[in-house]
Amino acid sequence: MIDFLEGVVEDVKENYVIINVNGVGFKVNISFITYNTIKDKQTLRIHTYMNVKEDSIELYGFAFLEEKEVFLQLINISGIGPKAAMSILSNTTIDNFKQAISSGDEDALLKIPGLGSKKVKRILVELKDKFKDIVAIEKGQLSAEDDYVEALTVLGFKYAEAKKAIKEAMKILNNSSNKEEIIKQALKLLGR
Repeated sequence: MIDFLEGVVEDVKENYVIINVNGVGFKVNISFITYNTIKDKQTLRIHTYMNVKEDSIELYGFAFLEEKEVFLQLINISGIGPKAAMSILSNTTIDNFKQAISSGDEDALLKIPGLGSKKVKRILVELKDKFKDIVAIEKGQLSAEDDYVEALTVLGFKYAEAKKAIKEAMKILNNSSNKEEIIKQALKLLGR
């Protein structure tokens, strides 16, 4: 089992990174959360999970141990493999995911692409006890950025593209606190 890799970043895309570890290039599948954390790094240490199948060996990487722990819990659920778990992690934040589980919020989970009603129910049943200590987050306690991203996902955008557009819009507008301006700018960036 390869528990982590440390080396030079040779290439990084939204769904994978290639790390040069002493002359050996490892391709590691990553979530959008990890991509946002490592995209500007030249060297890094990444926590990994190695998935061995009959016809392939794949590495999945995580910038944070918490993300890896949630990933491991997800792949232990019948019907959710590593690729589906990475898709889930790429389309929400760890905090929002845990919050949805702890509060039994099926609607929040159904917004994640690829999750149908049966899978959502299975996730809620199997993970509810794991996140039961989380105190419910009041709507007003969400960060401004999460609030803006949620507004775009309600309009039908995927979480990952909404998050990226909001970050860019906030940069362009120098972190303006005007929600309307930020969302308008993000919509321009998204081509609407």
